[in-house]
Amino acid sequence: MASTLAKRLTATFVAAAVPNVLIGSLVDVEVWKAAVMAGAVAVLGVAQSLAVAYKDGKLTAAEVDQAFNK
Repeated sequence: MASTLAKRLTATFVAAAVPNVLIGSLVDVEVWKAAVMAGAVAVLGVAQSLAVAYKDGKLTAAEVDQAFNK
């Protein structure tokens, strides 16, 4: 499950970062900074959802899916 989580978090980061490359260049923010900020915010949102779901000490596949589908 850890490998799957890592891959999904990476995909979340990339999916959030790529659209912000254009926006960053339009508003004169360094492209890498815009991408890193957007990706980090997306990953941290998922991590927060996973932490809330882990309060009982277990993560089910449904809880993981729900965290990524918000």
